[in-house]
Amino acid sequence: MSDDAATPARNKDEIDLIAVSGPDGFLKARVSIDSPASIGRSKESTIILNESSVSREHARIYREEGKYFIRDLESRAGIAVNMMFLEKGDHQQIYDRDLLTIGPWKILVRLGDESKDGSDADTVDMQKPPVGAAAEAAESTPESQDDESPKQNGDAASKSGSRSDSLYATRASIFIRLRSDGSLDRELGWSEFTEKYARVIAGFARNAGLRAQDADDVLQDVLLGFFRVSEQFEYDPERGRFRGYLKRVTLNAIRARHRRKRPSTFLKEDYDPPGEMPDVDAAWDRQWTEQLLQRAMTEARGGVEERTWKSFELYGVRGVPIEQVSQELDMTPAAIRHAKMRLVKQVREIVDRLRIEEG
Repeated sequence: MSDDAATPARNKDEIDLIAVSGPDGFLKARVSIDSPASIGRSKESTIILNESSVSREHARIYREEGKYFIRDLESRAGIAVNMMFLEKGDHQQIYDRDLLTIGPWKILVRLGDESKDGSDADTVDMQKPPVGAAAEAAESTPESQDDESPKQNGDAASKSGSRSDSLYATRASIFIRLRSDGSLDRELGWSEFTEKYARVIAGFARNAGLRAQDADDVLQDVLLGFFRVSEQFEYDPERGRFRGYLKRVTLNAIRARHRRKRPSTFLKEDYDPPGEMPDVDAAWDRQWTEQLLQRAMTEARGGVEERTWKSFELYGVRGVPIEQVSQELDMTPAAIRHAKMRLVKQVREIVDRLRIEEG
């Protein structure tokens, strides 16, 4: 599937659930939320996940007052939303590009009324890069205005108003530093850029079927190509999302590497490499969401005591039984649950902010 292949538009009553890892028995489902959609091992489930760690009636997704929720149906193995487990029987609001963990599956959520499904902005303003191998990685700069508005996630987005709001007009400091005349500022900008996005690029390349060495080479191609054009780079959320631009650049780098290794095959420009990537956009969004979550958790961790964070990590992220965590850390179950509730909320708010700032 090409990264810009046309897919039918979802309407406001439909959601897409896309398996980005797990057994091959489930890949993608589009379900209507006119009535609640059930997930489980039962043959009566809307989405059947036939695996022993999935309960017969595991979860339910529903809409209430225009918002989407997932509820755990007292499942044995539980449900994680963005790597954080729900309490048994509890529910939580879900947003576009959230990741659900149910049994061995990681499932990407796509919500909302869209004219295009997943074809994120490839229209970030950027001058043509220089010629050469690095240029092949960065040569994706369509001039047309992207017609997909940024997704609005959570309360932070709902308060932002329109795309002209200051949140959408954010000129992220990282992009300003990349264009700085001062060598130290630019060096710090590149260090931050690499720290934020190298994992996304390399992980996406590995999931595309590249060996570790080839994935590292793709990462270097992308970074070098971007470095060469960074002085002309203008981050403008009104023109599109940086996330979509970086996806296109990375795909181009993978395609360029295949062309260089197999010059006689005459690969098409939109060739998608082999690998477990039935949906290129979903594969990219998984990598992007995971790096946002890692960054959000790192930021949240800096504001709490070590023992509080450890309780959240064990109980909220790893799913260790609360009695075991209570005994190990000498904390009451009520204190552990309170810490988890507070940190889940904080991580959600940070992710929403990062999505608004970076797309």
